[in-house]
Formats: sequence, structure tokens, C-alpha cells
Amino acid sequence: MPIPRSEPTRRLPAGRRREAILALLERADGPLGVDELAAALDLHPNTVRAHLGVLVRTGRATRTTGRGGGRGRPRELYAAADTAPDGYAALADVLADRLAALAPDVTAEAVAAGRAWADRVPAPDTATGDDPLDGVVEVLDRLGFAPEVAGDRVLLHACPYRRLAAARPDVVCNAHLGLLQRTLERTSPGLRATAIRPFVEPTLCVAEVALDAS
Repeated sequence: MPIPRSEPTRRLPAGRRREAILALLERADGPLGVDELAAALDLHPNTVRAHLGVLVRTGRATRTTGRGGGRGRPRELYAAADTAPDGYAALADVLADRLAALAPDVTAEAVAAGRAWADRVPAPDTATGDDPLDGVVEVLDRLGFAPEVAGDRVLLHACPYRRLAAARPDVVCNAHLGLLQRTLERTSPGLRATAIRPFVEPTLCVAEVALDAS
């Protein structure tokens, strides 16, 4: 689906721009180069290249080297990664099922797992500025959630674990809640994540944030 002209890609938050790039890769008949993507989305090639680097690092896109059209280094081509279940996806399925089957309190265990996950994620590069959610948004963006702040909510326009989250929201979505809770403790001690509302739209989840009353 074409990107509406009323909302140019260059004006979107970084995560939304990345999703637009990925959507183009998914619709393409073959791998695309940086210049093709930049022209289609009205973005600078360096911006596209940076977003592609994140997509490749998070396993959502692949990079190959094509034949060069002349002198200079060969052209790099990008394609959407195959999202069919692989070894990691199958293992994640099994672990989520086992946690749900064995944990006396699935919600509490999933939240605890998410908090432990947050402690393994590098701290954000930017210090919290005018918006106290800047730090958590940076972390979520780095992890591929395409976050956008809307008042006291964080809109998650993408979920890197969407298939598993749809099957086991009790495990996956509560793990994401724990991730948010612990990340806010690290970046914005005055705030806390109170809930995640999964799939309020087919490609949108919503995280609720409130002032910490403790």
C-alpha cells in the first residue's frame, strides 16, 4: 500500500520509517538497493542505510552483495528476512509453552523474565531530555518495536515476536511489560508501566504509563 502523501516518510518517527522500509522490502519482487528505497520513500540514502543496518542486526532483513554497475565497491542489496519458523522460533515456542504449563503464576514469571531481559539490554545512548520517555523509546526502537509516544501511552507499531505473541500473549506480552517496567526504572524512575494492551489494531499494541506513586 503506498505511503500517504499527507504523511511523508521523512516526517515519521524513526521506528515508523523503519517499518515503511521493511514494508517496501516485503512487497518487492526481489532485493532492493539503498538508492531505490531512498527514492521510493523520499529519504536520504544515509538515513535508509542506517535503518537497514538495524533491520539486518535484528534479523528482519538480509543483506547481500550484488554485482556493481561499474567501478567501485559492489552494490549492497536488501530483502525482507524469511519469517517462517526456524530453530530459534521453534525453541521460543517450546519455552513459552513450558513456562505457561509449569509456572504457578504465568504472569509473574513472564514479567520477571522481561525484567531480566531489560538488564541485558544496553542503556540508551541519549540522556533523558524534555520527554521522560526518551530513554525507553530509544531502547524499544533499538529492539524493533517502532515506538511512538502519545501522551501517557507508548504506541508499539511493530512486534518482532508478533507470531508468538498472538499465540501466547500471557507469556510474551507480560515479558514485554517486564521489559518496559525495568527499563523505565533505569531511565525514568518517576514513571512505571502499568499494562500492555496487545493488538488493539492488527499491527498496534499500546503500553500504558503512569506516575510512580511509591
